[in-house]
Order: sequence, then structure tokens, then C-alpha cells
Amino acid sequence: MSLDLEQLGQKLTEALDRIGQLEETVKSVQEASRWKHLIARPHRWRRQLSLRAKNMTVGQLASTVYANNLTVEEASENLELPIEAIQEALRYYEQNRELIQAEAAEERRRLAERGIIRLES
Repeated sequence: MSLDLEQLGQKLTEALDRIGQLEETVKSVQEASRWKHLIARPHRWRRQLSLRAKNMTVGQLASTVYANNLTVEEASENLELPIEAIQEALRYYEQNRELIQAEAAEERRRLAERGIIRLES
């Protein structure tokens, strides 16, 4: 009897986890509908939006712009994207900075775990 309850409890926990993941996906899709140049792309753990016209996340775009000290116009030319897309992505970045920075940290952790990079202490 207690084994059955344990199994049911485990299945319930798994179902609730899946529901949570689905809710996050729905939230991402709803968020993406507010933007003209951004889109939600399915990913196991990443929730930030990506650029509709490129295989690039907003975090990758913002890193490129800020690391190279690019103006919006220079970024538009270098990345071959409309100025409006760059502006929209940077607005999204400012509104979702914590999420994007957390995902960047998670990506670094995963790369370090696989031995691809070494994290500085």
C-alpha cells in the first residue's frame, strides 16, 4: 500500500513538473506575441526570446552590442538586421536582464561541467 502511495506521489510530482514547464512555455509564447522582431524558440531550459530573423538569442545580441561598444546603427549593419529589430531586442534585454544574465550563467556552468570552459573563482 505504501509503495503504491509513493509511486502515486512520484507520478504526481512529475506531472506537476511537466505542467510547470508547459506554463513557462505558454508564458514565453504570450510574451513573444508582444514583439514584432522577437520569437520564443523551444529550448529545454532557456526562456529568453530570440530574434525572428536570425538564430540568435537576445542575450547573444546584447553581448555583441555591448562588448563591441556598437551603436544601434552599427549593430544593424554588422548583424544585417533592421534598426527597429536591434532597438526592440535591446528594450527586451533591459526589461528581462535578470533572466538573460541567469541563463548566461547557467550556460557557462553547463560548459564548465562538460570541460569546455573553466570558470574563474
